[in-house]
Amino acid sequence: MGGGRPRGTALGAVVLTGLMMTGPASAQDAGSETSVELPALTVTGQGETALTPVTGYVANQQATGTKTDTPLIETPQSISVIPSDQIRDQNAQTLNQAVRYTAGVTPETRGAVSTRYDQLTIRGFDADSYWNGLKLQSLYYAAPQLDPFLLERIEVLKGPTSVLYGQSPAGGLINQVSKRPTATAQNEIGFEFGTNNHLRGTADFSGPIDDEAKLLYRFSAVGLSEDGQFRTTENERVAVAPSFTWRPDTDTSLTLFGFYQRDPKSNSYGGIPPQGSVLANPFGKIPTDFYDGEPGFEKYDRTQKSVAYEFDKRFNDTWSVRSNGRWLHTKAAYDSVYANGLEPDFRTLNRGIATSREAMDSYTLDNQVEGRVTTGPVSHTVLAGFDYQRLDGHYAPGFGVAPSIDLFAPVYGQPLVVPATFRTDRVSNQYGLYLQDQLKLGGFVLTLAGRKDWSETKLSTEFGDTSQSDQALTGRAGLTYLFENGIAPYVSYAESFTPQSGADISGNIFDPEEGTQYEVGVKYQPPGTNSLFTAAAFEITRSNLLTSDPQFPGFSVQSGEARSRGIELEARMAVTDELNIIGAYTFLDTEYTKDNDGREGLRLAAIPRHQASGWAMYQMPEGSALQGLGIGAGVRFTGKTANTANTFEVPSFTLVDASVTYDLGSLSPKLAGAEVSLNAKNLFNKEYVASCYYGEWCAYGYERTVTAGLRYRW
Repeated sequence: MGGGRPRGTALGAVVLTGLMMTGPASAQDAGSETSVELPALTVTGQGETALTPVTGYVANQQATGTKTDTPLIETPQSISVIPSDQIRDQNAQTLNQAVRYTAGVTPETRGAVSTRYDQLTIRGFDADSYWNGLKLQSLYYAAPQLDPFLLERIEVLKGPTSVLYGQSPAGGLINQVSKRPTATAQNEIGFEFGTNNHLRGTADFSGPIDDEAKLLYRFSAVGLSEDGQFRTTENERVAVAPSFTWRPDTDTSLTLFGFYQRDPKSNSYGGIPPQGSVLANPFGKIPTDFYDGEPGFEKYDRTQKSVAYEFDKRFNDTWSVRSNGRWLHTKAAYDSVYANGLEPDFRTLNRGIATSREAMDSYTLDNQVEGRVTTGPVSHTVLAGFDYQRLDGHYAPGFGVAPSIDLFAPVYGQPLVVPATFRTDRVSNQYGLYLQDQLKLGGFVLTLAGRKDWSETKLSTEFGDTSQSDQALTGRAGLTYLFENGIAPYVSYAESFTPQSGADISGNIFDPEEGTQYEVGVKYQPPGTNSLFTAAAFEITRSNLLTSDPQFPGFSVQSGEARSRGIELEARMAVTDELNIIGAYTFLDTEYTKDNDGREGLRLAAIPRHQASGWAMYQMPEGSALQGLGIGAGVRFTGKTANTANTFEVPSFTLVDASVTYDLGSLSPKLAGAEVSLNAKNLFNKEYVASCYYGEWCAYGYERTVTAGLRYRW
């Protein structure tokens, strides 16, 4: 990804992973007679970088917000980091589940349906998904998705991000950071079972290949089989992620990543009407396992293959270069029957049918030069970069009408007429040049960045070709002051752009959508503690939105505008060596401020005004009678949301999660490395509607899910 190395660190970030100092690295290594000698290191702080594992829940470094290895407290924009310890403790098995306790994020707006996609919002608006600092591009229905078991951390950057990443929505981005090879051996296998016939197996092996630890490897894998919440639906997955690091000297590192993931079955993609879920229905409530599709027709078969590299070369204490690249192939076969409106009899559900066959190759490249220089009393971290994205793919969608079904007495297996499909070939390119300077003078940290982008898209069909080109200039400025007591107030401004297709009645190609954000906040790291407290107030405006032309029906103009204002509070604390706590609160005031389609003054659909969450994990202290026992619990509150037309509200809901782990090594040294776990999500089986996200489509949230597992590490 775009992460650099702290000044004075002699080895690449990947080498610091699992660095072995005096004595065993863990209790499981205590009996080992083998050690690996590495060259001497000079490390800032605790040696953490934006790529190394985080012990506990509190990360100190990030690279997503600056593309340099920068302390979170010095970054003038809100960033939340979810480490692998939290992912494991909460047993998060999708990206949506992993960000449930993150301020500013509204996950799972489609509840327990559409789990094949990472659909969520940040600060009320859509967000992009990234993998190791490079964008995960999507086609039509073919959208990449990663299994969280393969990740070391997840970084959530909130607000416009175009100055470093090019075209992107105003909400922000989520960067998923892979597990990397480690300089010490660490191995793990796991198995779990649970409700809905859930079966999951995991494996993770890593360590040096040679005695000098110049060659490192890692191999992670996961397999999953389970029933979906909705009748007759299923989820299946197998994923493997090998990686290899070569570091011929202390200043050079090359890591190669392989990836294969197959999802032959991926739940369903539909919804339910509000009558019978949110609103009254004379026939009662729609069952929470109601399936609106067709068991014999439902299909979402996705295959992903990827090869990537990260190269890092440090020339001296001042200059270094990085080059990151990835090829990703995604192929998907999609067939679906879905809800499409309720008849006046309150039980006959109209349905539509959709199908598509798709494949794409995406190429992403990011080259960077970083310099750490001084000019008088000012120190600079200067970053210059060039990145490139290409998508080359085709899709062949078709849409039609399917037979209706009775909500309360569904009969499946009715004859379907598969619609005709029309193939479209798409080629998209984006080129970007960016420059950033992080200036330090005393306690002041000034971050300035600017970028120029060129993008083009060409669509080819049997009816002809169309193409569109866009250019954009974006910038960001932020100022932070670091007090010696750990308080760091900041103010920042950031921009984004997103190309839009089409033209107005005069034939003028639509300009890109633009996003701007003003943010003020404060971050606090009490000296001598492992904690981070953040508070932010912000306003994001999306402009140039398409809305109906009032003079020429059927055409659009770019006079639409939407705004999100809010406050975020987040706390991450290692209260003691045994107790980790997360707390978050979000207030969002979203509104269409300009619109010709009747939405002006309305709230954005599926976005709550209030969200709050808290999670705590406690490990019984060593030497106590309950040594080896870990207990975790969390509460998630989501406030009322509105439907698209703001004609009704979806009720708020509060959910409880729980976790229990036990280290079997506490019973007997012969069981060292073995751990059993029990996780419950929505512990009290609260029945709720996640949101009514669009028109007459609503979605039930997850019912209670319980998993029990055994993990062995050595």
